[in-house]
Amino acid sequence: MSRKAEKLFNGITNIDDEMIETAQDNTVKRKPPLKWLPWTGAAAACAALGIGITAIVSNAGTQLSGMTNCPADTGYEEPAAKMIAEPVYPEIAQYPAGDLERTLAWEDYEKLYNQWSASTSKLRKQPEGYSDGTAAFFSSSIKQLLADAGTENRVYSPLSLFMALSMSAEISGGNTRQQILDLLGQDNIESLRSHANSIWQANYMDDGMAKCVLANSIWLNKDISYKRETMNRLAIDYYSSSFVGEPGSEEYDKLLQEWLSSRTDGMLDEFIKDIRLDPQTVIALASTVDYAGKWNDKFNKDMTETGTFHSPAADIICDFMNKTTDSSYFWSDKFAAMSLSLENNGDMRLILPDEGITPSELLSDEKTMAFLMDKNIYKSFDNKFVEVTMSVPKFDVSSGTELSDELKKLGITDAFDAERSDFSPLTDGDSYGIAISEVTHAARVQIDEEGCRASALTVMGYDGAAMPDGHVDFILDRPFIFEIMSETGLPLFVGIVNSPVQ
Repeated sequence: MSRKAEKLFNGITNIDDEMIETAQDNTVKRKPPLKWLPWTGAAAACAALGIGITAIVSNAGTQLSGMTNCPADTGYEEPAAKMIAEPVYPEIAQYPAGDLERTLAWEDYEKLYNQWSASTSKLRKQPEGYSDGTAAFFSSSIKQLLADAGTENRVYSPLSLFMALSMSAEISGGNTRQQILDLLGQDNIESLRSHANSIWQANYMDDGMAKCVLANSIWLNKDISYKRETMNRLAIDYYSSSFVGEPGSEEYDKLLQEWLSSRTDGMLDEFIKDIRLDPQTVIALASTVDYAGKWNDKFNKDMTETGTFHSPAADIICDFMNKTTDSSYFWSDKFAAMSLSLENNGDMRLILPDEGITPSELLSDEKTMAFLMDKNIYKSFDNKFVEVTMSVPKFDVSSGTELSDELKKLGITDAFDAERSDFSPLTDGDSYGIAISEVTHAARVQIDEEGCRASALTVMGYDGAAMPDGHVDFILDRPFIFEIMSETGLPLFVGIVNSPVQ
């Protein structure tokens, strides 16, 4: 891994004892999803980009002035790294699956089912319009970050990047914040704050049947003081864990790696194992997405056969999952598509470009982007319920990329310029010289006969063709686009598969 990538997760900041007391008071008043752990000394917070993204706010090589240390005068030697606060996630009753449905009396089973239904419905019942303004960001970032995939696999988590950028907006001010708000389609920081919190809750799921957990964390420097209000907001409003330590120490690196690995079920350990905290980092924000779901209509393993996938580089022999089923089949003048539903966890959309069209070219097509963004594709796009013979390659694809240049192209420029950036909400002292030094995004998606698993991490951050007849073949034996759409209709993961085998 490059030296630049080794700096992926840099973080620093300080939360003094008064800040902890303030947060505890707020906990009583507002019942926020946060539990402060016993700790004397300083702590801090930081936000990141991206399903796998990392953004680092560093001091850009200059000496920060006006930042005061807040050591506890107790004679106690603080450890190099420690968690000081952890989120308390919403309670979700477990789905009564397996033998329960067969062994319990109907009344008992119905009670468990109603408890599960009520707990999930409560989370998904967010204020009307809670995701307003986000569509433009999702659409523009998908095109920007996937269009140059070329012959490589590319995986991106729009929702992960959205959460990381939202946290970044909290620690910035002036035009630096405004550029982030403009990209995210939000009128002001209050609107963004409310939308991000509702989006987190609406998409949270961990009921034993399905999983979709967004996790955030703040990595602070024990020797730097930060504004209490900003740190509290990052910790409380974004369900963020808070850590304090000595950047560059082995203990802090290990703590960060373990947190990232646990929040992504070990799926991204290849990217995580070499991540190091830089001693000069001012603050780091980490954001992850952990997803797992089972197909409503599983593939029969006995039907899986080897076949040829026509990769841009060379033909590849891989396993194809096969089945014939009655299903809705979508089409346009440039692609054919199908939607595979997952149990209480959204759906996966598979988009096959017509012969002669690459997935990257398809992302420039207005109707394709509309298909990716529209929750109710059954009403908005040409489709017919027909018998479909499907052949889908089993795949396990991942990618990691540095997003600084892409975010600049999307309009966020001041945050990367130490002379123009405004991070005044972050510190009590002079914030001049602070800038984002790196934004790395990593994500992985795998599917098999049972269902789909996916993880991402961030540290910082369409006209109709001829109608089909009664039977169609949907054979994904050449490069295609996939999307995992959440149960609430937001894009969790989007990717291009140029090769099912990495």
